[in-house]
Amino acid sequence: MIKKVLIIEDEMLNAERMKKLLLEIDGSMDIYGPLKSVKEVVKELSVNNDYDLIFADIRLTDGYVFQAFREVMPNCFVVFVTAYDEYAMKAIKNNCLDYLLKPFDTADLCAAIKKLELLKSAHQTEIKPKMNGLLNEMRHYRERFLITQGDELVILYADDINYISREDTHVMAFTDAPTPYILPVSMTDLEQELDPDKFFRINRQYIANVKAIKTIKQFFSSKLRVRLKGCEDDNIVVSKEKSVLLKKWLDR
Repeated sequence: MIKKVLIIEDEMLNAERMKKLLLEIDGSMDIYGPLKSVKEVVKELSVNNDYDLIFADIRLTDGYVFQAFREVMPNCFVVFVTAYDEYAMKAIKNNCLDYLLKPFDTADLCAAIKKLELLKSAHQTEIKPKMNGLLNEMRHYRERFLITQGDELVILYADDINYISREDTHVMAFTDAPTPYILPVSMTDLEQELDPDKFFRINRQYIANVKAIKTIKQFFSSKLRVRLKGCEDDNIVVSKEKSVLLKKWLDR
């Protein structure tokens, strides 16, 4: 029997609606959440990983739920919730997991719960092999951008980017070329779409390619100051918290 349920959802109205529908199905459920960010999910599952079922939105306030599950693997069956992400839906199906397509109703929730109960009766609720397969399949990072420059379409390869900077209302990609490229993507989306082995979000303004980091100097209060190839800004400061992550990222 499903008693303890966790909701991972960054939109409160969606979370409240799901909670209402779940309690209509079974008023005795203990429902926790909603958790709205990758950070919250990692923190919660690091302490409490004894849920019977998790409903997880794919896109959260600070990234994708897959990032959290790479750090802390759930010990229970997960039903992913998505508006429409064909790539994610295919990967979820390929690994014998389940998803709900927004908007869903009570019948959809009942079907997901019934599926879990059938798996339990067949002793097929081992989540780790399925989740590992999904997380491996979801490691797909952007390799190039199609940029419009006047009446010309230009292919910009991610590996050619030295750094990305938010300039007023534009997001700019800087390469060895004399002119930067305007990217039609937000900094938040880029942080998720670019290969984390190559790119690091230094601060709110900059994302850097590891090959473009020229110098790193100690700064006061355990911060760092970074110089980037081709960048005129000589005062790129990394916060204390980010500095710890940056050093770990560089030293692996």
